[in-house]
Amino acid sequence: MTLLQKFRNLHRKFASVLFVFFSIVAITASLLAFKSSFSTTLFENKKANTEARYDQFLGLDTLESLATAQINKFAKTKFTQSERADVKLAKGTVVFYYKDALSIQVDPTNGAAILVEKKYGGIIQDIHDGAILDSLIKNKSSYFKKGYTLIMGFSLLLLTITGTYLWYKPRLIKKNR
Repeated sequence: MTLLQKFRNLHRKFASVLFVFFSIVAITASLLAFKSSFSTTLFENKKANTEARYDQFLGLDTLESLATAQINKFAKTKFTQSERADVKLAKGTVVFYYKDALSIQVDPTNGAAILVEKKYGGIIQDIHDGAILDSLIKNKSSYFKKGYTLIMGFSLLLLTITGTYLWYKPRLIKKNR
């Protein structure tokens, strides 16, 4: 069996096994281009002033308790605390993230809600990079995401190398005749 035949068999086997995964990655990558379109606004304060200086910010614990009370009101939930917070100094806002893809952006000087959203783009991102498996089994070390990314990366590299060889070798043979 020649090297060309070995590469053709290897390429065919890998491509047929990974077809579904590459399709999922391609579809979710296309959807991620429109990630901001996959959110529902529950409340928006268009009159909010977000030009606060850092020295005017309330403490994060105070902001979180105000944000939690407001998100419970707007989204009809019963959260006791957020999962994470992003302080955006340049924008003069603080965003708190909760379970079920909910987030609230608050004015850091008084804790008033600026924007309350339910964002579905994170779910698409988790499917795209394999983190959905880690979240389903509540694995915080993200072994599935890392393994999935490693397998998909090396598979794509292997298919690129074998595909290039399968494309180039017949042209080289034809040229040498």
